[in-house]
Amino acid sequence: MNAFRLVVVGAGISGMTAALMARRAGADVTVATFGFGGMQLSQGTIDVLDVPRPLDGMAALPATHPYHTITADSIREGAKALAEYVPLRGTVEESTTFPTALGSLRRTALYPESMAAGAVRKGDGDRHYVIVGISGLKDFYPRLVAENLCGLNIQARAAAVELAAPGDTALAYSRTLKEPGAAEGLGRKLAEIAEPGEYVGIPAVVREAEWKRIQSACPNPVFQIPLPPPSIPGLEMNERLREACSQQRIRMFLNSKAVGLVAEGSRVTAVKVAVAGATKEVPADYVIYAAGGLDSGAIELDSHRELHDTVFGLPVAHENELLHGDFWGEPQPLYAAGLNVDEQMRPTGEKGPVYTNLYAVGDMLAGAYRAREKSGEGIAIGSAAQAVASIMRSEA
Repeated sequence: MNAFRLVVVGAGISGMTAALMARRAGADVTVATFGFGGMQLSQGTIDVLDVPRPLDGMAALPATHPYHTITADSIREGAKALAEYVPLRGTVEESTTFPTALGSLRRTALYPESMAAGAVRKGDGDRHYVIVGISGLKDFYPRLVAENLCGLNIQARAAAVELAAPGDTALAYSRTLKEPGAAEGLGRKLAEIAEPGEYVGIPAVVREAEWKRIQSACPNPVFQIPLPPPSIPGLEMNERLREACSQQRIRMFLNSKAVGLVAEGSRVTAVKVAVAGATKEVPADYVIYAAGGLDSGAIELDSHRELHDTVFGLPVAHENELLHGDFWGEPQPLYAAGLNVDEQMRPTGEKGPVYTNLYAVGDMLAGAYRAREKSGEGIAIGSAAQAVASIMRSEA
């Protein structure tokens, strides 16, 4: 049997996870993407839900939330698929709590090994932290972190190291610390600062390989604390998934915008993609729509306060009131706008699925306040896995 043709629109975490899962199942996969996805803006972690046991907490969400369509098994399968290409610690069954760059605490499900030693758990009351800043790096203030952690009854102090870099961002320091001996040198400086038994928190300015070199030179446990974008852990996750797509011979049209589709009745037969000044029709047996929703411009709000799907013209679900005046209170309904889907992840209208072989995943889905709930990556990997499983049942 010939491989079925899948076109994935979007190269964020949901799009590339879906592409890799489908390729593993035997599909001929093409990814059309206008940008590089939003992973470099993320923490580099996988947030499922901001509760101690994320999969158990989904039942309490409003009836319109995507987690009432995405199954717990799909989230588990998505996490398993992602872990084949991106080494992560933790589990989707139980959240782990970490310090932030403001000295508060946040929960997540899956996280890089370089963050693992920073986990804050019950019974760790005697653990001491030293939060080490790097001279010249913006957006990380060790004294602020340490003082706020102390306010949470976590024992912490602040320190700093001198390190020159051609800039003041995490990316500039990341490049510096890739140079031979640089990471080991930082590790030795941390060893001089840390007292016996202290856990050393540093800003997240290195990839996993350099973190291991830092840790090899420091006898104390060293962990990274995520920074505002550009996020080095997020960039590394993006790079690993893109490299995996290349190795799996997934065809990628970069800087190419999907602008429409060709359909025969209720079935899509091709995706229209704007490439190099022309429009190319990419044949498709199935389409997974992972273009990022409001954040990417796939869904837009016009001057008449009407929402539109700018790629395929699908119906956008939303509350009647999109914005309200309580800017410091309840979330704005606009941010929960998106596509309603059935259990197979197919966008629906008044009469059911709009197209029988078109699936929507990730931030395209309606009903979630991802930033507040910390549910974005869980929705992404879970919906990707569920969409691919639906396609495979159609092919069986």
